[in-house]
Amino acid sequence: MSKKYIVSSTEFVRNPSLSEEIEPDRFAPMTGRNNYRSANIVSYNQLKMLKKRYGIKRVVNLALDSVDFQADPNFNCAGRKVPCEPFWAESLGLEYYPFYLTKYAPSQERWEIMKDLLAQGDTLIHCTHGVDRTGAIAGAWRKTVEPNLSDRDILENYTYKFGGAWRSVEDGNRHLRRFIQDVQYDPNQELAIRKKIEWWVFASIGVVSIPLMLILLKKNKII
Repeated sequence: MSKKYIVSSTEFVRNPSLSEEIEPDRFAPMTGRNNYRSANIVSYNQLKMLKKRYGIKRVVNLALDSVDFQADPNFNCAGRKVPCEPFWAESLGLEYYPFYLTKYAPSQERWEIMKDLLAQGDTLIHCTHGVDRTGAIAGAWRKTVEPNLSDRDILENYTYKFGGAWRSVEDGNRHLRRFIQDVQYDPNQELAIRKKIEWWVFASIGVVSIPLMLILLKKNKII
């Protein structure tokens, strides 16, 4: 079977100026059905664009500091005391999960929730720069659902390649790296993703086919 749920995300958008006119910095697709990773969300308009252009339905924010520079007079919010992102998400009808990480791995409970959200698809995960905390979750997720993917492959292609502190002398990401290494491949999780994608393809075909079938039936005076 073709593994269409596996997506290479070694290439990503560069947006160092943090322009709201394009995708967030280090925006890239992830394995699953329509999953993405990125750096912080700049504005309401940028999040609105992501919903419209990419079909994002839920956002997982992995970094409290990612909201520090957000401000929006339309929502009477600014900075960490009154984060804008939850208001933006609510206004756009998006699910929002503030699962903030530090240099440590998420709790097992939150990791299970994140896996479930990514299994559903249409999910964006992000931190501040899209490299360290996001890289840890992206790497652990790939290892969970992709067989025959070594720790070296994950770390080289889906964490280190995005930059950040993965190769710093201080090794500030050692706890996050250990988290990735400790995660085990789960065939049941992979199967769940495949089923969701197969159902989505079938449903999409049905949406197109049913109107076409009705047209043909009417044309031939069957209905």
